[in-house]
Amino acid sequence: MKRRTAVVIAGLVMLTALVAAAPAFAYDEVGSGRSCYECHGLLQGETTQTVGFVGEPRKGPHGGYTSTTSKCRTCHTVHAAPAEGTKLLPAATIRSTCESCHDGTGGQGVYGVIKARTGFDPSTDPGGSAHRIEAGVTEIPGGSASGGVREATFSGPGGALTCSDCHSPHDANTVDPFIGDRYRTAVGDPDASYGVASNRLLRQQPVSGDLAVDVYGGGWCASCHQGHNPINAVNHPVHLDDTYYYDNVARYAGPGAYDLGPLGQSNAGYVLPDWPVGYEPICQQCHEDVRRVGRVTPRELDASEAFTITGADGTVETDNPRFQTFPHESEAPGFLIVDTDVDGMDALCLNCHTMGG
Repeated sequence: MKRRTAVVIAGLVMLTALVAAAPAFAYDEVGSGRSCYECHGLLQGETTQTVGFVGEPRKGPHGGYTSTTSKCRTCHTVHAAPAEGTKLLPAATIRSTCESCHDGTGGQGVYGVIKARTGFDPSTDPGGSAHRIEAGVTEIPGGSASGGVREATFSGPGGALTCSDCHSPHDANTVDPFIGDRYRTAVGDPDASYGVASNRLLRQQPVSGDLAVDVYGGGWCASCHQGHNPINAVNHPVHLDDTYYYDNVARYAGPGAYDLGPLGQSNAGYVLPDWPVGYEPICQQCHEDVRRVGRVTPRELDASEAFTITGADGTVETDNPRFQTFPHESEAPGFLIVDTDVDGMDALCLNCHTMGG
């Protein structure tokens, strides 16, 4: 009897250890039958969640917990945490913990999407661009007030850039939700046409950033890339305040007309032949995912240049844009919406500017 009891106890201890050591539970993005917004976002116009945790914004596994929650172990472990790790995470680094779910398997995560579909690796191949996570990056291009490189200390190993430098895992002090391009598995979902608003867990002030903002836009980028702003006038002037931001930019609305609305899920914000008086763009109107705009008729949108996403993660080559990976990786240098190595810089500038004007 004592021996059986000892075996049972040993089994329970082993089971407990396995549970405690388990990494963040991976979510089946393709086969779940549920759309992204049900866990991660609000529909356009919503201010609170209408299903699930009523009255609270949808945050998935990141945030929204009470002080009596038992969900901490989704991302944290105690006695099984590796000695070389940090903050009781189940993996040795922040990136490896995040990639327990966001691992890019099959091109369905944050990184590896383009490589999985094309074989082109933006993080290593010439011509591509990526915010290289935990790859020794300790410099910010355009990070100094003069527009030069600025040395920075981030949260990854050796002070390198890592996921939590831009994202808040607990959704603390984050920007307001906004509508982005990415449809992912919401494609074909009847609610997808409403647009999905999410804050992407973006910090109001990134680690090593010098500016805190409430909304995602040019000011958020300039928090780190402070040399790229109109105050220093080193590069193209952009808006930094909350007058214009990702969910409120000037967009092409036909010859001689424009409107204001989200940059996401539309290509109209990248072609502005008639600029509103006093308007300056936000960074993301030139730096986003590669797309076809202003090519058939310069400085206008042809029907073939409409925003078109029919499959997740770049599976359909004719989608426009094909990939929705910004700001993590891109086929083009500098995260520009046009591959200037192929088409030249004029192809970018003439989307908005009149020849000789």
